Amino acid sequence: MRPRDGQSWIRLGNAFKDAGRYEQAKVAYERGCILRPKSPYAWLQRGYLAKFAGDKVHAVSYFRRSFELDGNAEAGRELLRLSDSDATGPSSLGLVGCVDGIMANSIFGWAVDPDSPTDPAEIECVQSGQIVGVGRTSLARPDVYSAGYRSKNAGFRIGLTGDYKPNNGSVTVRLVESKRQLANSPYKPSEEDHISRWLKRWEGLGGERHAEMCEAMDAETHGMLLSIIMPVHNPNIDWLTQAIASVRDQFCGHWELICVDDASSDRRVVGTIQALALDDPRIKYLRLEENVGISGATNLGITEASGKYVAFMDHDDVLEPEAVYRVLLASNNGADIIYSDEAITGEHIDDIMEIVCRPAFSYDYYISHPFFVHFVAVKRVLATAVGGLDSSMPISMDVDFLLRVIERADSIAHIPAPLYRWRTHQGSVGHAKMGAVMSATRSALQRHHARVGRYATVSDGLTFNTFRHDFPSSARVLVVVPTRDRLDLVKPCINSILATTDADIVIVDHESVDADVLEFFEDLPDRVRVVQFTGPFNFSKMNNDAIKKIGAGYDVYLFANNDIEAIEPGWLEHMRGLCMREDVGAVGALLLYSDGSIQHGGVVMNVGGPAEHVYKNAPSRLGNGRHPGYISALVSVRDYMAVTGACLMVRADVFEMVGGFDPLLAVGFNDIDLCLRVRERGYKVLYDGHAVLYHHESATRMTSKQLRHPEDTALMTARWADLLSGSDPYFSPMFGNQAPAEHVVANPINPFAPAQIWTKSKQDNKSRSASRTPDAVRVL
Repeated sequence: MRPRDGQSWIRLGNAFKDAGRYEQAKVAYERGCILRPKSPYAWLQRGYLAKFAGDKVHAVSYFRRSFELDGNAEAGRELLRLSDSDATGPSSLGLVGCVDGIMANSIFGWAVDPDSPTDPAEIECVQSGQIVGVGRTSLARPDVYSAGYRSKNAGFRIGLTGDYKPNNGSVTVRLVESKRQLANSPYKPSEEDHISRWLKRWEGLGGERHAEMCEAMDAETHGMLLSIIMPVHNPNIDWLTQAIASVRDQFCGHWELICVDDASSDRRVVGTIQALALDDPRIKYLRLEENVGISGATNLGITEASGKYVAFMDHDDVLEPEAVYRVLLASNNGADIIYSDEAITGEHIDDIMEIVCRPAFSYDYYISHPFFVHFVAVKRVLATAVGGLDSSMPISMDVDFLLRVIERADSIAHIPAPLYRWRTHQGSVGHAKMGAVMSATRSALQRHHARVGRYATVSDGLTFNTFRHDFPSSARVLVVVPTRDRLDLVKPCINSILATTDADIVIVDHESVDADVLEFFEDLPDRVRVVQFTGPFNFSKMNNDAIKKIGAGYDVYLFANNDIEAIEPGWLEHMRGLCMREDVGAVGALLLYSDGSIQHGGVVMNVGGPAEHVYKNAPSRLGNGRHPGYISALVSVRDYMAVTGACLMVRADVFEMVGGFDPLLAVGFNDIDLCLRVRERGYKVLYDGHAVLYHHESATRMTSKQLRHPEDTALMTARWADLLSGSDPYFSPMFGNQAPAEHVVANPINPFAPAQIWTKSKQDNKSRSASRTPDAVRVL
């Protein structure tokens, strides 16, 4: 049915290998690697088979390829085992590093010098016989360290010189002393990657066209003013000058820049700002004679602001030229908070390391992982009403401030365009004091829960700057499991739920005839009941009938496929705590294939079809830890339009309110339809990254071809045509209509993509234009 699905071939190889049919496994793995050449898991499994067959040469080759792709610890350990006994690590096999890629004018990857394995590795980049970049490793790469290398900071990002040209051939990347090349070197760059396209988006905009566009933007935002507050304390003068220049160069002139000098000791700072303020009356210079910190300086700026909105900017960062216009345009909707995407740079502001593409506002995502930092604007009256920033907090005061604003906000707008360049360097506070950041943010979140009258326990999450929130609940849970025969699936499913939860279970038996299955049903404990269902397969009707028969008295229903398997205790309790909140209607889990790759991490709409799972087939682990996902989405709790029905928890009152599953959707999209109807009633649908289970994808129905459901697809697309005609608010429009597991910006970025608006009155996000775009802008 899916002959070009590489993941299916890899799973077929696993099955052949487990069955002892090694030649067939070899063919299946080879096919899988052809179809998915960049899958580290595919090459890892191929390496295991070669190792088992005693083929060391090919085993090393396959493990090396797997390790080159993502530095996974499993492949690294195998390379260690296969290396010579007197070797110091995988580098003895010629693996001294890997080029991960080139974006715009920077190259990145990892390297370890085997002659000095604990010291920074010196690297040079050569194109057409000319050195176009030199640097050294300095970035943390725990995946490389866990694979057997002795360097904890093996990562590098090197800015390439002006002599580098994308269309001038491959770039050779090697260690300086030994000239040993890194894997993937020579590296052939794309002639025009998406970062380069974005950087060049205003090229050719000069003279008359520039003047026309600025005039149109000023006319459209007439009478509006954005106050930009910049606390200043002994910055690099060049960086400060760039920051202020980026404000002065805005296409829209309706701004004021309030520079609050927090008692800088560098007199050049004073002279620079004073000179610029004299030259441009829109720049206000305030000086504090005693250092009061970022919070105190920012609060002074808020009191001096004249605009309806105040925005916040660091003294060493840069605004994109359309930033003020985009924020003022979005403010037409009356949003209390406006935030944008941003570009992360190195010390050089044009060294773009990453563009962070954020979704529409999700409250649970923000408290799990404060996912937006820059560019942020807040209504001035609201910033004043909450008391500004907490001057007692030396760190994480921005998160604490925004939490207090969010508590009062009725509307939050997201501008899906990078309006801010965040310069990262060794002096960046957040990078230098990670432990303090975690502690301060955790405390701010705990105070937030207390203020809103919600009892929750906040603890550190699975990765840096992520947090787990446990909402205790004793609600009664009924787990509903439809099945037909297949003891190999239903037995581990039921036993794992019994072993990891205190929930009651109802098995909906669809005419099972297998004697072993029927015997298994007879021996189940009292908290498991079996009800019968006869007639054609109808997932919706099976679940609805079970609830009608024995659902009374339960607070929560968990609908589960017979091919899921719980891994460890605690998953149901965390889902239950979320689901019993008054603002939540449904919760889904992270589901893994049996090989550890991801089957479900949330659902996005109108991407690759009416609905598609996020991160499908991606690895669930990187190195020794969980795969965090894009912007830590996989290890967070966050809103989605829908989650899969394979493990779907729904509050009982909400399930009754929306009328349960729709029996007209017998096989497909019944779970998506239910979630969308839950959201229509104003309730959240959440993905829970702390609930992890296995899901052996629809194995029961695979052979009967019940996965083919054209009637359900037609009904789904017709019923939700309006919703499917737009973009999913929880999937950035900058990603385009591509497979959601990729999460890369494949298309040129539209600097005027419409804002996404969240409103508290109804948990609904709609993408709509703030107002009409002027002709001078549209022609771009």
